[in-house]
Amino acid sequence: MSNTKRIKAKKVKQPKQVSVWAKIWEGLKYFVSSWIKNDTCVDARKKPWYFAVVIAIVSLIVAVIPTMVSNFKVKGGSFLEGTTYNIDSQVYAFTADMKAKGVELKVENGTLTDANGTWADKYGADQPYKHTVTMDVAYLDNESGALVTKSETYVDFAVYFYPEAVYSVPKKDTTSTALSTYVTEQLAKANPVVGTEVVGETCTINALFLGKESFTFVKYKGVDSSSGSASRSSMTGKFECVNQNGDSSYLLTSLLSDEGKDATIENWKVFLTNAYTPIKIASGWTSTGITFGIYAGLTLLLGFVVWIMTRGKNNPFRIYTFWECQKIAYWAAFAPAVLGMILGFFMSNMVMLGFIMFFGVRIMWMSMRSLRPYEEAAK
Repeated sequence: MSNTKRIKAKKVKQPKQVSVWAKIWEGLKYFVSSWIKNDTCVDARKKPWYFAVVIAIVSLIVAVIPTMVSNFKVKGGSFLEGTTYNIDSQVYAFTADMKAKGVELKVENGTLTDANGTWADKYGADQPYKHTVTMDVAYLDNESGALVTKSETYVDFAVYFYPEAVYSVPKKDTTSTALSTYVTEQLAKANPVVGTEVVGETCTINALFLGKESFTFVKYKGVDSSSGSASRSSMTGKFECVNQNGDSSYLLTSLLSDEGKDATIENWKVFLTNAYTPIKIASGWTSTGITFGIYAGLTLLLGFVVWIMTRGKNNPFRIYTFWECQKIAYWAAFAPAVLGMILGFFMSNMVMLGFIMFFGVRIMWMSMRSLRPYEEAAK
């Protein structure tokens, strides 16, 4: 007989399988914990790098939402709303005058042309359209001391038709267009007058500048009390737009409505909104991109701050690598981004500063609490 002894094998307990949804739930709870607990952000340095990068990117996207919304919600038609400084009445008078005199400024293929030379024929070559207003002016006569009343006529609105193709811009100037340069030059000149007498040293009236591919409205608001200079608001639009009827080829006089001033101004609002859209899209994405870049640089900088704050000779956290400190900052970015977004929507003047302020405060608080040397020594 064999002396071999049978040994009963013990059953090895298999590790309990964790479902995918359970892992996702645990990860979500960990992520939410990082919103309010700095210790979680510090512990997250052990997590895979791609989690930190994704959180940083999402945080930056959330942080730039107020900037994006504030840029893209602007409508060109709002220039003729609110306090208009009478520019709405002046625009209506200009449109009606063009119609009455047969001035044929035509928008076609994204450009404004006057093929028949009607502007020069009706308003004069290189001359603006002038909207005038007559006012009774009272003053004391120096000799007699009597109060004298006199009617005087002023220009309160001018429209300049200046095709950009004939305007030369220095090649080194990469920021100005022909029209913007022309606008700057005209605003530095005296007001256009009815006769030959020059009134004032600079332009103090509302104005519309019509170029070849774009136009600029300028609204004069008066003199700034602090600087003493002229206060203005302006908007620029492209002729890459349709009118209120959806036409891509039309005369500017098509904006004149038979129903009167209010309907005409509504047509102009539609025109301005459509004309401003290409500029709004370009400037909106540019502004959003610049803000995103600033916030990305700030995130890297605050990760560097965490690394610097842990470099003390006797600091037990000096074992954290530069990349681990970056990950700590990335994990800490989401809550400040949400708070900055909320603040940006409620306070427009804090659109840029909200995220920067909250993020900086959180990193400083983390450095003073969760990354203090004696905190580790006490554990």
